Amino acid sequence: MSFASKVKEDLARLTSNKSCCRKAELAAFWRTSGNVHFKDDIVFLALRTENTAVARRVFLLTKESGLTTQLSLERKAKLKKKSMLSLRVSPQPELIAFTNSLGITDEAGRWLSFNEHFTAQLTDNDCCKRAYLRGAYLATGYINRPEGDYHLEFCLQEYILALFLQKLLASFSINGKVIRRKGLIVLYLKEAEQISLLLNIMGSHRSLLEFESLRVDKELRNQVNRLVNCDKANVNKTVTASLNQIECLRLIEEKTGFNALTPSLKEVALLRLQYPEASLSELSDLSGLGRSAINHRLRRLVEIADEIKPSTYRRDNAYKNGEENE
Repeated sequence: MSFASKVKEDLARLTSNKSCCRKAELAAFWRTSGNVHFKDDIVFLALRTENTAVARRVFLLTKESGLTTQLSLERKAKLKKKSMLSLRVSPQPELIAFTNSLGITDEAGRWLSFNEHFTAQLTDNDCCKRAYLRGAYLATGYINRPEGDYHLEFCLQEYILALFLQKLLASFSINGKVIRRKGLIVLYLKEAEQISLLLNIMGSHRSLLEFESLRVDKELRNQVNRLVNCDKANVNKTVTASLNQIECLRLIEEKTGFNALTPSLKEVALLRLQYPEASLSELSDLSGLGRSAINHRLRRLVEIADEIKPSTYRRDNAYKNGEENE
């Protein structure tokens, strides 16, 4: 089972003893993924989902509201196509009153656009805000596996609903972003701390523990990789500097000899040639000199070699040109 499915399974198993919270959650369910249908002037509700836990949750909450509800399985003929679960609230006297109480239809049973003022009354309490967010997430939410990029989103049809959910998140100090993507309105979170907070707010505590555990493992691996890369870069830097220093020392030895150097520079030159792979700290330990003193003298030796290179280059070119002229 994917992590996204585990989160919905976890949320779908929650129980609520408050009728106001059950009502808020149902309002989010039917607003975000339900449909009102008319057939021969008769109204009925329908909802389709691939997630068994979500279908069971909506079925139970709707049935607890006193409505006769049917749940059926629609099998796909094509291979590798997931079967759909269809939830249908059949025509009955209590249906219009039910949809009116959720703010999704008018008195005639016609579907209403999202009404922020009405829904704000449904989510007046913090517990109802949590329930509404839970219902919206179960119907339209998705979370990426924690091992990858941190990402949680709600895919919605109505922009004003996305803004309302964004306000609900802000009331819990969660900063959601809203974008348009392929004809849908997407409200998303990208920060691990914010996603953890939302999982806790919605009541997905088991998934929250797993998310945090995987998050710690991921951040530990990333930290180890950064340290390894840093050590590797330092080793490469040390090796490159050492090779350049040795090349410069060979040039000095060939052109002027080490006896032309001061005793302090000669000492460090011979030490570097004897220990070509040693770091500055290791050379400092071997010589008893300070690390900065070793570094300063090696830099001076490189400068001396750089002074030799241009003159050597000019003499070589002059010699070549003389041969050619002859």
